[in-house]
Amino acid sequence: MTLRRLRAFKRWMRSHCIASSDALNLVEIPSNGIAIKALCELREGDVVATIPKAACLTIRTSAACVAIEEAGIDGVLGLAFALMYERSLGEASEWFGYLQVLPEREDVPLVWSLEEVDRLLAGTELHKAVKEDQAALFDDWKEFIEPLIHSGSLKLDPKFFGVEQYFSAKTLVASRSFQIDDYHGFGMVPLADLFNHKTGAENVHFTSVSSPDSDEEDGVITDASGNDQSSDGSTGDSPAAQQDSGHDPASLEHPDGDPETLEMIIVRGVEAEAEVFNTYGLMGNAALLHRYGFTELDNPFDIVNIDLNMVLAWSSATFTSRHSRARLSLWRKLEFSPCSSQNSEYFEISHDGEPQVELLILLYIILLPVDTYEKLSYSIDSFNDGDEISKIIKLTQITNNKCDKKPEDVKELLLTRNVCRALHLLADTRESLYGSNTVREDTNKLKRCCPLKERKLYHSLVLCISERTILANLRAYASRWSKTKKRKRRGC
Repeated sequence: MTLRRLRAFKRWMRSHCIASSDALNLVEIPSNGIAIKALCELREGDVVATIPKAACLTIRTSAACVAIEEAGIDGVLGLAFALMYERSLGEASEWFGYLQVLPEREDVPLVWSLEEVDRLLAGTELHKAVKEDQAALFDDWKEFIEPLIHSGSLKLDPKFFGVEQYFSAKTLVASRSFQIDDYHGFGMVPLADLFNHKTGAENVHFTSVSSPDSDEEDGVITDASGNDQSSDGSTGDSPAAQQDSGHDPASLEHPDGDPETLEMIIVRGVEAEAEVFNTYGLMGNAALLHRYGFTELDNPFDIVNIDLNMVLAWSSATFTSRHSRARLSLWRKLEFSPCSSQNSEYFEISHDGEPQVELLILLYIILLPVDTYEKLSYSIDSFNDGDEISKIIKLTQITNNKCDKKPEDVKELLLTRNVCRALHLLADTRESLYGSNTVREDTNKLKRCCPLKERKLYHSLVLCISERTILANLRAYASRWSKTKKRKRRGC
């Protein structure tokens, strides 16, 4: 991007009534897009930008509005087509000045080659998901976009609406769009989408000004990832102090509140010269890389999933398939269930290695002796009422009479030596998916890697290392509880 395009974007904002505080400075970062920095101190409650909804690129505002409605496409698919259409118009587009500051595409795994996906993401949470996404998006293009190219009525230039262009538009929509309101739906919001993300360090909040008669919750704007970004209600009633530099961050406040205007409000103070961050939600590295194309070192929201099928494969290898099916059936009858996404069922392992309690319950039931399992199956009606904790206590009371003491953490009731051993084996099986490289080898490779020149390699390594670290934490968690059980056994 050149400074000329950045200046043109600022002129475009002014011509479309987008008011940006003089305290915000748009800075080009070589090879890394745009950053927004504070020219002076920004205080909580300062309104630093107002954006008319009419200036947002949506299905409703696009020149392709009628064609999109007639084609029966909506949501992010319709917005992706609107973005492609506006790009095809060139300088004739109402959003030309804005489109010039957007990258051609976000460098997310969705647009990586299959070879890169297999080489860089093998074993990670994204490997299978990205391939499924690529196939699904190609089907969407084939079903909805390609017929519009061949229809002739729109006179679309195929070079702007091919499958590659659709994938590119989809990466921008997925990473930058917001759910504006019921009328506009998803939209590209100029300026708001230029703030960079930092987990747990949100400075600026994107909000909507609701009319007095609106039934909608005031200030709720949702990004395309489904994370609500809602105002805390503090809009700074007291006037902000004038800064020595002459910038007045609060000068954009509109006490009347225009329902057709979006606002960007400071929710955490920013020092002069510091970057102003938004947040995309509390996401782990798999989600960040999948949607936005980057990762964060030591991300506390990282997780690793262990597929239900992997658990059943271990169980069937240890016992029999019939044994596994029966134990799984009883577990479900007790109204326990795994996480699910599309056609996949899985259990989450948290950043510190703590497994989802539903996994512990399933392992516990799988490992019960036959007579104890039958005793539990006869008592299933007694589990109809009660919360999860009471169910766990009842489960262990029925199946284990060795200890009457109730621990502070009910998970301790489930963490038998055999369950801990099973967690070890599942962690080893899950880690085998990453290939032959050790964590140390990947860590050394990461140290030698340039995040700007080798972006894909760098962020895929961060993801792999973070996930494998979680699996190491899972093994440590299991070992710790196994040793605790040994020490406590005599006290029961």
